[in-house]
Amino acid sequence: MTLTQELKNRASDIGFVSTGICDAKTLQGLPHGKIHSLYSLYSPEEQLSNVRSVVLLAFYAWDKIFNVQVNTACLKDAEILSKIPHQGETYQLYYEVMRSKAWPIVHYLTKKGYESMCSLGIPLKTSAVKCGLGCQGKNTLLITPDYGPRVRLVSVLTTAELDYDEPFTEDICGDCEKCVLACPTKALEPYRLNINHCITYAAENPLATDVNEYVRRKEKLLIERPSKCSYIECAICLEACPIGKPGTRTPSS
Repeated sequence: MTLTQELKNRASDIGFVSTGICDAKTLQGLPHGKIHSLYSLYSPEEQLSNVRSVVLLAFYAWDKIFNVQVNTACLKDAEILSKIPHQGETYQLYYEVMRSKAWPIVHYLTKKGYESMCSLGIPLKTSAVKCGLGCQGKNTLLITPDYGPRVRLVSVLTTAELDYDEPFTEDICGDCEKCVLACPTKALEPYRLNINHCITYAAENPLATDVNEYVRRKEKLLIERPSKCSYIECAICLEACPIGKPGTRTPSS
């Protein structure tokens, strides 16, 4: 059995529903850098200078609680904020799950003698397309043939030279625009997100000045908040997608 097949088998045993691999060189030129005021994306080489292969791992996110975030920016009291060492931190449950799930793969490759690391910092959706996992749909999310957009992604960067998968070239969405029509603030155009109209962006940036009052009202109405400083990301466009509807599907172990 090849190293690549062993790795994919281990990923399946861990609970990943799909694994794709590409040459790091094929990801050169993908957009990276500062993304609005939210975060920065990096090229694989910026995170691991001698990277040879990029492994994309997809996990079936069967429950909306995967989308819960805790954001300290909701603590508007200046005196309270001054006592927090790192102000404005955001914690995302699916990031923590993905890191935890990916570490055994990193450990496996490291024991084989290859420098490896887990990364959530590269452009995951576009990289997943290059790795053959699916297409980037009209809701801008990765759409997989079996699970639609109901997956969360993590990458493993490694110096191992693995067997590479073919890029995904099919447009699974076809003529369907259910996600575009379902968006309550019309933040979506086919294959494009107007981010300052997105209620998840509004929830993540409570003090942002580029969010209009209409979007703020929709955010307060539609975003679920388990506590003062937590919220569940809007998944209306994801839920509207008919591809890979749960039906009788059971969660991965």
